[in-house]
Amino acid sequence: MSLFDVVIVGGGPAGLMAAKVAGENGLSVALLERKENIAEIQRCCATMFAIEDEYYLGERMYFNEEKRRLVFPVTGFTVPYDGPYKNFYAWHLYTSDAQHVIKLGSYENNVAKGSRGRLSVTYSKAHLIKSLLADAQKAGVKIFPGANVVGFSRQKDVNQHITAEGKVFESVFTIAADGINSRLVKILGLNKNRTFYGTLVGVSYYMTGLHLPYPEAINYPMLFHKKTQYPIMIWIEPSPFAEDEFWVYTGGPAHPELNYKQELDRCITDSPFSKWFPNPVIRKQQAHVANIWSPAPTPFKDNVLIAGDAGWTVEAECTGSMMCGVKAAHAITEALRDNKPNVEGVKNYTGWWQQHFPESQDHTEFLQILTSALVGEDVSTYLNKLVTETLPCSLNPYNLLKSVNASIMGKIGQIQQERPDIIRMMQQISTLPIKEQMKQFIVTGFPNT
Repeated sequence: MSLFDVVIVGGGPAGLMAAKVAGENGLSVALLERKENIAEIQRCCATMFAIEDEYYLGERMYFNEEKRRLVFPVTGFTVPYDGPYKNFYAWHLYTSDAQHVIKLGSYENNVAKGSRGRLSVTYSKAHLIKSLLADAQKAGVKIFPGANVVGFSRQKDVNQHITAEGKVFESVFTIAADGINSRLVKILGLNKNRTFYGTLVGVSYYMTGLHLPYPEAINYPMLFHKKTQYPIMIWIEPSPFAEDEFWVYTGGPAHPELNYKQELDRCITDSPFSKWFPNPVIRKQQAHVANIWSPAPTPFKDNVLIAGDAGWTVEAECTGSMMCGVKAAHAITEALRDNKPNVEGVKNYTGWWQQHFPESQDHTEFLQILTSALVGEDVSTYLNKLVTETLPCSLNPYNLLKSVNASIMGKIGQIQQERPDIIRMMQQISTLPIKEQMKQFIVTGFPNT
């Protein structure tokens, strides 16, 4: 049995980027991926380049369409991307009656500027993964598709990875890049030191036959489940794959009485937004299930480095995941070169991860996006209709609604006069810790502890 320098579990952006870099650095690398077709995207994924409009996770990434490269100037690398992409220029949030829109970013002004005015691009994750996979293979990485890692142990300074097929792979280091519902993180016991906030589920369609008021924008209608009053988040964005195609998604917290596919179909056929779907044709369907955790307490245990979504709150995005892959691979290279196959040897990774993930982003701010609509349809519609000015847009999920909230709070006198009941509700909610605010989501979730 061969002893690899590093075994990488997971063939997404984090795992493949780590494999490519480690292989190019001269390490012996095995990449284990449970899917047979590594580049096949089976779950819902908006796949927008997150983010171009500001610093995010310590990086100022952007897509250079002339050179066709994804650029990460702070972390210090670029990734070739010659696949399809589509610009979008604003983010619009609609009240459930479709009578009011909150405009984040000036759509008309940004479109007039062309690529310089865009918020970002949507692109093909499958194309990106195929490219990274080819580079990893070129660098000598041994790829094992259909290898479903179900067990892990550390024996005499060697990591052992056991697959459902009965194979064992051994290595000095491991990179856990097995995604948001990471089995490795669970086996290591790290989830016991994390706070569970609930389970997100969703379904998406790639569709044609839409007629949108702002086709080159993210359109975000908000509906509510009639019985439970749970918010139904609808997300519509340009698809990179065809001129007239859109990605249409709905999702939210798991609930036994709520079927998100039915809610998406209701939006298309029997809602105030049905006029947006005059000739709907579904080309592809996908779904997802994702648990929401606080960040992992550490990105390292038993010579396993945690990368990408495996240790983050909801998603590190493809961009954050690739940054993790690069940094983790370089850290392991340095540790082996210095003969420090331990936590001290990879401190450049663990320090970087702590600085640019949990220390730079407050995960509770993201969670408040989910709880903000729990006030119900009547209150949500009233508050959102107060926002009449065009606001600046940030694609940073931790800053996205700050300008909306600031606009609403700027009208606190009007709210006090018209709806004092909402003031009392807002005061009550503001005193609750985030875990209490998320209580409804927690009790209907199913954690992988």
